[in-house]
Amino acid sequence: MNHFDIIIIGAGPAGYPLAGTMARSGSKVAVIERDAVGGTCLNWGCIPTKALLASSKLYHQLSHARQWGLKAESVGFDWVEIMSRKENVMKTLRQGIDKMLQAAGVTIFKGNARLLPGRRVRVESVENPIEISADKICLATGSVPAVPAGMPTDRSLFWTSDEALSANSVPESLLIVGGGVIGLEFGQVFSTFGSKVTIVEMMPQILPGLDSATAKRLLPVFKKAGIEIFTGQKVENLESENGMVSATIAGQKRTFAKAIFAMGRKPNLSVLEGGEVSLRMEGRFIAVNDTFETSEPGVFAVGDTIPGPMLAHKATYDALLLADVWRGRTIRREYGAVPACVYTHPEIAWVGMSEDEARAKGMTPIVGRSLFSANGKAVAAGDADGQVKTLTDEHGHLLGAVIWGPEASNLIIEPTILNALNIAARDARNVIHPHPTLSEAFAEAMAAASGEAVHG
Repeated sequence: MNHFDIIIIGAGPAGYPLAGTMARSGSKVAVIERDAVGGTCLNWGCIPTKALLASSKLYHQLSHARQWGLKAESVGFDWVEIMSRKENVMKTLRQGIDKMLQAAGVTIFKGNARLLPGRRVRVESVENPIEISADKICLATGSVPAVPAGMPTDRSLFWTSDEALSANSVPESLLIVGGGVIGLEFGQVFSTFGSKVTIVEMMPQILPGLDSATAKRLLPVFKKAGIEIFTGQKVENLESENGMVSATIAGQKRTFAKAIFAMGRKPNLSVLEGGEVSLRMEGRFIAVNDTFETSEPGVFAVGDTIPGPMLAHKATYDALLLADVWRGRTIRREYGAVPACVYTHPEIAWVGMSEDEARAKGMTPIVGRSLFSANGKAVAAGDADGQVKTLTDEHGHLLGAVIWGPEASNLIIEPTILNALNIAARDARNVIHPHPTLSEAFAEAMAAASGEAVHG
């Protein structure tokens, strides 16, 4: 039996950074991956959707070229070429990960992994099933689409995000069940390319967890983009009928060409199937201690398999902290400043507490706002919808921030740093922001909280 210092199950945004880091530190490392390296993020999530959103944003801009004094006649699109570009993006990034793992000396096994007692793993491949063992094992198996029991299973009509990313054409009409990140991003892509999109969210607002005032403000923005949104409603009587999707929404029967289940994701725990090793659970997640160790000594878990935000960057954070643990370093695991991003147009990003959360805790947050319509760079670029909203406490420390508008996913890093490091607003004022930049909007919002905004 092959024995390693470390076995990592899963080569996604947690598994491959952990493998590379430990191999470069001198450990003999094996990675088991049943599909392609990069995990859900690279192959069925973050990256392919961003590639499609990039195409849809450019198509929208070209279709409105006169706004910038340009003439772009007969703007069209080729869906096959758009999907081909997406595949090439994924291929390029996968090749980079493969090269990194090979250069680090990581051994890669292809197949389904099953955790066995005694820190052993069975690799179930078609050609040659084998068993391997290690001193330490990490479960970095990620997540899979969450589809409630009883939902239709015909994947030619009722898609998960996986099928949506492999669509061979743009459906004439599309029902999206779920108004979170996945639902809104797919809604934007397909709406831009001509689908009549309807999103139904059972919670009172889109993007549950987002500041409720911001979520409400965004509804007309998406409506203007041609997306119909229902909140506080359930999809009922969902079924196939004459080759179409049939559903009852707000008491009215509707039909659609396709449907997407966008109700989030759940941990992928297939590695535990068979029950040969039983781990303590925390709800639907694997329970771990402060150093990511499970109830089975020598078996660790990170990323989407454990409690915390189910985000790729949080998974990488977990993995690099675990690498520190294994190298004898002291860590402090903290999920209070994990930014969340939605890559629609406009982009949406937030970090820390929302205003709703702060008030629910009996706090009286000081709100600062800055509109992109007062930001020189945004106005010059013709992309000035949106705002920055900050929340500070009575001592001037940042509690949270929400940004919607141009480059929100990049701008959120500044409030993330202030929130994570507990830097006071008065100290942040000493940071000089270049002009003209979008980052000035955050500085203005922080200044507005103390009544000192230049454009307030």
